[in-house]
Amino acid sequence: MVRLGHPARLLPQVLDSALDAKVLRGDNSSLANDIRKEMKALNGKLLKTKDRNTRREIQKELRTLSKEERKRQQLAVTDVIKDADVILTTLTGAFSRKLDNTTFDLIIIDEAAQALEIACWMALLKGSRCILAGDHLQLRPTIQSVEAERKGLGRTLFERLADLYGDSSKIKAHSSVATHMLFDLENVKKSTSTEPTLLLIDTTGCDMEEKKDEEESTLNEGEAEVAISHAKRLIHAGVHASDIGIITPYAAQVVLLKMLKSNEDKLKNVEISTVDGFQGREKEAIIISMVRSNSKKEVGFLSDRRRMNVAVTRARRQCCLVCDTETVSSDGFLKRLVEYFEEHGEYLSASEYCNE
Repeated sequence: MVRLGHPARLLPQVLDSALDAKVLRGDNSSLANDIRKEMKALNGKLLKTKDRNTRREIQKELRTLSKEERKRQQLAVTDVIKDADVILTTLTGAFSRKLDNTTFDLIIIDEAAQALEIACWMALLKGSRCILAGDHLQLRPTIQSVEAERKGLGRTLFERLADLYGDSSKIKAHSSVATHMLFDLENVKKSTSTEPTLLLIDTTGCDMEEKKDEEESTLNEGEAEVAISHAKRLIHAGVHASDIGIITPYAAQVVLLKMLKSNEDKLKNVEISTVDGFQGREKEAIIISMVRSNSKKEVGFLSDRRRMNVAVTRARRQCCLVCDTETVSSDGFLKRLVEYFEEHGEYLSASEYCNE
């Protein structure tokens, strides 16, 4: 039997929904129901009784029954947990009283690279073996205390293990998904839009410079229109709008993209969000709007390697990068990213999307 803990699910939700039916069918739950019925009857008597001594006796009995009802209900939950093959919970939920004296054959912590080490240990102490799954090159957990982060709280258990074991712990794509394409999806046509796995749309020389909004967030109108145009091409080829995500590091660009999307009913189910909002999720096709385009070749926090790693790994079958290659290539990391797309993918000028 294998049981696992999963930080993306809440134990109370599991117990209150999926396990409810089993809990209600258990012997202890039946006894708890009988006790509740008896308590209801006693409460009725209490309301009608005027004699003080009789009222005290009823109240005493109600307290005893209430204690027994809670005990039976907890035992009913415990019975279900013992019989379960899989338990899903948050890391802190693993320390729930409902799991007291419960141990597991195997603990699996998903998105472990985003979890504080101290939170991981709350789950790890419940089992003899553990698997940590995640990407230590994506976003770290948010640490509110600067002092705590400086003293090492920001370094995760996953990172420490990655340093110890390195490449030996990496996973590889299964052959069934290693070469799948957008046009392999049902009812999707093979076209110049759906054929590439990596697609670079270059806005250099297309007069698509960035600007600031009222809150000093950066946006790029021309680049937003190109991203929307590519999404429309994919939908025209048969890709479901719900299988397309447009992501960008800048909040102002998200607002602009959503405004453009609202003008096209066919784009209704295309999801638009920040990079951070997409961490831990995927779409068949991801379009990344990098926004920055300026004569000073400033890239701002695009140079955050972790955030860009999140962006490019959200795609299952196609990753489309929309950017001013001249601007972003001023950063060494982004230059290597652009060169990789140029070498292994398709290159298009943004001018091919103008007036669509």
